[in-house]
Amino acid sequence: MINSSRKVSKDLMKHLNQKIIMKILKENGTASKSELSKITGLTIPGVTDIVNELEKYHLIKNVGESRIKRGRFPTLFELNKESFKVIGITIRSESIRIGLFNMLGEMVYFSENNLPKDTSPEHTLEYVAKLTFQLLKESNTNITEINGIGLGMHGIVDPINGISIYPPHFNWRNIPIKKILEEKTDLPVIVDNDCNSLALAEYWFGKGEGLNSFIILNIDYGIGASIMIDGKLFHGSDFGAGQIGHTIVHDNGSRCTCGNYGCLETISSELSIIEHIIVKIKMGFPSSITEMEKNPDKITLDHLYLAAEQNDQLAVTTLEIAARYLGIGISTLVNVFNPEKVIVTGGILRGGDVVMRPLNESFNNHALITNVAKLEITESRLGRKADVLGAATLWINELFKGELSLAEIRNNIPEIEP
Repeated sequence: MINSSRKVSKDLMKHLNQKIIMKILKENGTASKSELSKITGLTIPGVTDIVNELEKYHLIKNVGESRIKRGRFPTLFELNKESFKVIGITIRSESIRIGLFNMLGEMVYFSENNLPKDTSPEHTLEYVAKLTFQLLKESNTNITEINGIGLGMHGIVDPINGISIYPPHFNWRNIPIKKILEEKTDLPVIVDNDCNSLALAEYWFGKGEGLNSFIILNIDYGIGASIMIDGKLFHGSDFGAGQIGHTIVHDNGSRCTCGNYGCLETISSELSIIEHIIVKIKMGFPSSITEMEKNPDKITLDHLYLAAEQNDQLAVTTLEIAARYLGIGISTLVNVFNPEKVIVTGGILRGGDVVMRPLNESFNNHALITNVAKLEITESRLGRKADVLGAATLWINELFKGELSLAEIRNNIPEIEP
């Protein structure tokens, strides 16, 4: 029993130290064994063992000697970024996005595709598998080079068992999407809510770097939040944390896809904003949008944001109303969780100051003073493909910090004997 405990402890420490060194190389670019020893507190022989193992997994590589120091030139190591490839996929309310990424989150391939007409789970996931094989072909990538698929799904997701519990925009309930997609692609799959995966992207590559607690607010066709506490995602006991879009903000509001009335999504999501614009124009409200598109039913978000840039009164007023309710939603999250930062992401950022100014004003009017002294509300810098990066980061997070061992992650490479 004692020997078993010692082995578990030794294996755990090896696992943790491997990931610490991987993370140091990600942050510093290159490092020598002596530098890694100083940063980690490990002995040179201990660092050497880990470096040798990481080299065998092809996760790091020797890049030659440093010429900066006098005397003996130390050998430098860096991440072998192209040795780790993952596919990120998001199943959105209106499309499926798919991308290929290396371990540093650099995109190699991307495509966006309309949802199939038949959005049943079986048909949709069959289409996702088809897009996966299309990606491999078009990017000239062998399936053995892929470490796994990260899948971001809207709605409530059980990431432990890989189940889509309830996506409001689809008529799905308790679908084992991880199991189905693994069977269709023969690749390991990690699944989570799309907003949670966005938070991981911000944590590793965006404005969440170096923070222990922050909140992501994603405003797109729907509205979701992700909560990072002490460097870990907070999922909630039933995986329903962060569903801020389905909090009631208007007693006599419109019916939401979730079945309730007056949810934040019915006022401030991009889908609701464009629906409100169309209704107003059909009622005869003047707008420059009608000069861009004569048929109200064909008005798009592009028309809306362009009109707002031109100071169109209807477009500006509609966005301002949506933004003020978003400010109320953010204040609720901040009052409860007291984060270091709130990062706003999603398509609504195209509205620029027309959105952010009233959002901040509304937030400041509703948030507790004690919780906002050091708080920053900021816009994401990851761009409009951040959701796909987030899905891929479900695997990247495992590589640098997660519970899976390197042997489990490098599924196509046998575990190295100690």
